[in-house]
Amino acid sequence: MEKVAVVTGTSSGIGFETALALAREGYYTYATMRNTAKGDKLKELSSKESLKIDVLELDVDNENSAKTAIKHILDQKQRIDVLVNNAGWVLWGCVEDVSVDEFKTQFETNFFSIIRLIQEVGPTMRNQG
Repeated sequence: MEKVAVVTGTSSGIGFETALALAREGYYTYATMRNTAKGDKLKELSSKESLKIDVLELDVDNENSAKTAIKHILDQKQRIDVLVNNAGWVLWGCVEDVSVDEFKTQFETNFFSIIRLIQEVGPTMRNQG
C-alpha cells in the first residue's frame, strides 16, 4: 500500500526539503503552497529523480482552501499517513511596535492553520488505524 504524505509551506526552505525527503523515502507526497508557480523546482526535481510529488495549492489561512485540498487528496488516494504542518512565518519587531492585527495574522498561519489541518486530516488518520 502506497503511503501518502502532505506537507504545507513547501515553496522553499524546510518544507521544500521535507517534501523531497518524504518522496525519496517512497511516500506519494503532496507538496502544498499558496502559489503553485513557486513549485517549479519541486516539479523539476520530481521529474528528474522519478519522485511521486504532486504540487497542490493550499492557503493554510483559508478554511475553504484547506477543505478543498484535503478533499482532493482523499478523493485521489483515500488515505493520508503523514501530515507535516510546516507553513509559517516570522514577525520581526519589538512587541510595542507591532500591531495586534499583525500578531493575529501571524497566529492565523502559525497556530490556527495547524489546528485547521489536523481537524481536516485527523479523522481519516484515526480511521486508518
